[in-house]
Amino acid sequence: MTSAQSGMDGTLWVCATVDGTYKKLGEITDLSLKIDGQEIDTSNVDDSGWGSSIMGSKSWEIPATNNLILADEGYAIVIAALFTTDPLVYIKILTSGTPTSTPVGWSGAARVLGADITVAGTKTQQKVNWTIKGSGALAAIT
Repeated sequence: MTSAQSGMDGTLWVCATVDGTYKKLGEITDLSLKIDGQEIDTSNVDDSGWGSSIMGSKSWEIPATNNLILADEGYAIVIAALFTTDPLVYIKILTSGTPTSTPVGWSGAARVLGADITVAGTKTQQKVNWTIKGSGALAAIT
């Protein structure tokens, strides 16, 4: 029997190229992977009153929050992608391991669509919320 695991091991790794060296996005405070599928209605009169459908396109997104650390190598890759005309990065979302040592999770290409950066606040540290949207298939790493 496998027991539930704490989310404290989750990490987000980024790279500017698919075969380059992935850098960990430091001090993640929240990281989620959202996967959505679109259903295409194929209901017709031959369904005997039942609806029918086929699977359409799928999409994925990573809402991520980390403490704002300008010197972080992973942060530098994400912010550089944000300010380019084609903000493509390569992502590894890991539940355990590292990209080079027993990785478990998912990988794919993504675009950095936006950032919400807390520069100053009397009730919070400096942090950044990223909007990272998949660009193509998401693959499982096991």
